[in-house]
Amino acid sequence: MSKKSYLLIVLGVVLLVGIGVFMYSQRPVVKAEGKWAGNLLIMENDSWNLQFSTPLKKDTVTPQNIYVKDSDGRDVNVILKLSEDRHSLQVLAPNEGYPLKPQAFTLHISPNVKTKWGLSYTGDTEIPFAVTSHLPSIQSGEALTKYFKDVLKLNKESPRFSLFGREEKMESASSEDSASGESDFSTTNNQVQGVDEGDLVKTDGKYIYQLTDRKLLITKVKPEMERISTISFEEHVQPQHLFLNGDQVLVIGNSWSPPLKEGDQGSQSKILPVEGMTVALLYDVSNKDKPSLQRKVELEGQYKASRKVDSTVYLISSMYPNYWMLERDADLDVRPRVSDSLTGDDAEPIPFESIKYFPKSTSPNYTLLTALDMENPKAPLAVSSYLGGGEAVYMSKENLYIAVEKYEGRDSLNTNIYKFAVHDGEITYASSGKVEGRTLNQFFMDEHKGYFRIATTDGEVWSNDSPSSNALYILDENMKNVGEVKDLARGEKIYSVRFMGDKAYMVTFKQVDPLFVIDTEDPTHPKVLGELKIPGFSTYLHPIDDRHLIGFGYDTKVINDGKDTNIEPRITRKGMKMSLFDITDFHHPKETDTEIIGGAGTHSNLLEDHKALLHEPSRNLYGFPVSVYNEKEGSQHELDFDYQGALLYEITPEKGIVLKSKLTDEGSKDKEYYEQWEDQIQRLLYIDDQLYTVSNHSITSYSLGDYKKTDSIEIN
Repeated sequence: MSKKSYLLIVLGVVLLVGIGVFMYSQRPVVKAEGKWAGNLLIMENDSWNLQFSTPLKKDTVTPQNIYVKDSDGRDVNVILKLSEDRHSLQVLAPNEGYPLKPQAFTLHISPNVKTKWGLSYTGDTEIPFAVTSHLPSIQSGEALTKYFKDVLKLNKESPRFSLFGREEKMESASSEDSASGESDFSTTNNQVQGVDEGDLVKTDGKYIYQLTDRKLLITKVKPEMERISTISFEEHVQPQHLFLNGDQVLVIGNSWSPPLKEGDQGSQSKILPVEGMTVALLYDVSNKDKPSLQRKVELEGQYKASRKVDSTVYLISSMYPNYWMLERDADLDVRPRVSDSLTGDDAEPIPFESIKYFPKSTSPNYTLLTALDMENPKAPLAVSSYLGGGEAVYMSKENLYIAVEKYEGRDSLNTNIYKFAVHDGEITYASSGKVEGRTLNQFFMDEHKGYFRIATTDGEVWSNDSPSSNALYILDENMKNVGEVKDLARGEKIYSVRFMGDKAYMVTFKQVDPLFVIDTEDPTHPKVLGELKIPGFSTYLHPIDDRHLIGFGYDTKVINDGKDTNIEPRITRKGMKMSLFDITDFHHPKETDTEIIGGAGTHSNLLEDHKALLHEPSRNLYGFPVSVYNEKEGSQHELDFDYQGALLYEITPEKGIVLKSKLTDEGSKDKEYYEQWEDQIQRLLYIDDQLYTVSNHSITSYSLGDYKKTDSIEIN
């Protein structure tokens, strides 16, 4: 044999081995997402995913090749949905739901399922799973440790996982306005009528209650303003919201002081140190001169949101334990702790059997749902703990919804929604659902006539590989998807949503602001009725009536130098923009009036927090805090500070947007080059015929007749 022939044989063998190794490496490996403790458990009507290491051949993914049977051998008509990259297969519940009995099932994968290379799946072809209608609970310390060790393993395998659930959400609203024309004082601009939201400032018509600089201030307003009392909080306590209920005030915030005593050892040595607590302080203010603390509750974790129905406050907090320390010591206790002054000062861990988990969830955090009755300060504290949770919260008078973002597969981001029934302080898990994409804040969600509506953005605005698109989903009372509108404004993302009766109004943006009008009267067939494209975008939409909306947001400028047509133009934010939308003709919405306030750098808290908006309905008056800047002439980047204060507008369909008053200390313009924290107005409110601006430094009153200053008091 010649040397040349020998080399050819060797090369051939090497090539065959290489091809064999390559083909072996391309054998599909399948993994059922959500297996916990070796078992796959799903909620009834929920879906679950199969992840394949190699993309599948689309035409082999059929109900004949992948199917489900119950434990009695009967067919179960699940629905299969293959992802665009063909790595992920979603297994959706049958249209009629899983049968109640039996609750054990098996998914079968036939060898006829092929990869893109034509290889058959040769691994385990049977994946058993169970279905439940109730959330299971952790029963032991060993089970809890196993859960977090699985989280650690997943965290190492998928670094993206460490970001899950940590994205901050902007709280932001439904068809009804909280202020009524019969009221003689303003209330918080709540999203849902009858569901109060915590705020920095509230009034009962006689007193103003204000949180500022780690203090609760109580100020009498009549016959003249007078500060009555001050409650100072400890340095490590940061109050965020308050509620009023008769002669009770509830202050909620975060505390960063460990409740465990220094040097405490022994039984506490296996408990992880506390990094932060949600604190709720209930005060009796029947004697305004001497408020008294009635109850102090601390929940390990960070305060997220709260709502109040009647006299009961529902508090949502989230705790991320240092679970990675279990690698050093598997006996550490990673349960959240609760402290209640009615039962003692010690923080006690939640019992294992009281910790429930969402099947398929591998979230590294706890969600704590707490109900506290302000009318009955000695009532037992109701705390529910769940492994997993999210940031965006929506609540009606009957139900609480929590939206949880979760990556599924490589680049697929979905939102799980967990529904809880609430009644007289009882919080009960009801059901869960899932939609594609992510949701931004509470206004992206709504409950109407028993249906749940949610808007989402999927993909990324500036991505060529996975361009963004937007959708509206409608789920029934069992959180099953019954209707949807998808692929709206591709390449853009949603900035604001407002649900009003059977209609949904959605603002998306990239270069212009499309306002979509969506009809949801038939929940199974929602449809886009009209679209309006205008410059700028709105971050908050507020209804005037059922045919008119106000949009609060930013004016924008498109910059295109024309040198390179392959480069998209830059978009820069300019001043604050107010838009009056006429939606009388749903098919042809119109922008009937606009107001541009200042230039780049101009800002109002209203653009992130809807509770900063004042509405006095008898005068059609709308007001909000503002800090105004203008671009410096001859400079592209420098800004000139103009003023800070508040603006009041009369807004009606007939007259449009009419400026009524600019409330500001005119002398400050000569003294200051930048806005001052102590002079920033937190909220505007009214009591009878007086308007009040509340800042960190003072409270000032104005006549609602002529907007002239009538009184002022320094509070700090």
